[in-house]
Amino acid sequence: MANEELRDSAAKRLGVSAENGNLQFDRKSLLAGMGGWLGVVETVLPSVLFGSSFALTGEALISVTLAGGTSAMFILYRLITRKSASSALIGALAVGFAAWLALRDGGQAVDYFIPGFITNAVYGSGLLISVLVRWPIIGVLVEVLRGHDMTWRKNRRVLAIYSAVTAFWVGFFSLRLAIQLPLYFAGNTELLATARVAMGPPLYALVIVSTWLMLRATVLKPR
Repeated sequence: MANEELRDSAAKRLGVSAENGNLQFDRKSLLAGMGGWLGVVETVLPSVLFGSSFALTGEALISVTLAGGTSAMFILYRLITRKSASSALIGALAVGFAAWLALRDGGQAVDYFIPGFITNAVYGSGLLISVLVRWPIIGVLVEVLRGHDMTWRKNRRVLAIYSAVTAFWVGFFSLRLAIQLPLYFAGNTELLATARVAMGPPLYALVIVSTWLMLRATVLKPR
């Protein structure tokens, strides 16, 4: 059971489906990798509401309440339907933390986006470390799905490919920070909210597709 859950989690992370060690990629697996339609909407809608509300009212309280309330509704729905309850609880903590940052004494509306920066920094750093210690996470996930052991690390070509693909993901998270942090420090809440949406599901989907194409052309290429 634990192995199956691990493989399901790995498949979703990569946006693929796996059966008997064979990896497949299609629209369904891509959508699953993005959390399904529910995941896409709950990622995009709060930022859209936050940015548009702040642009219209200039009030942090109204914007945070609207965005946080929307996120809370999605979290409640997941709990009621028992869909990813653990993710819902983590989401609740993140929303609460974001709201506190924006509404605390000395806080600003733009502080609502700080948890997102932390998440990108943690993921990017973790992936980078995995490359540096020669345990590229993308390689680990793919080979777990293929039902292989970790002997692939002894193959310099395969290790280099997985390291490059993992580094590609490091670039993805770094790009988010490189574009969004200057907007944060400039206090441009509306543009930051727009960037969050644009660099959310749309860019994430592009990265997943690009990853599949790179893997299919190299380590997954039929011989």
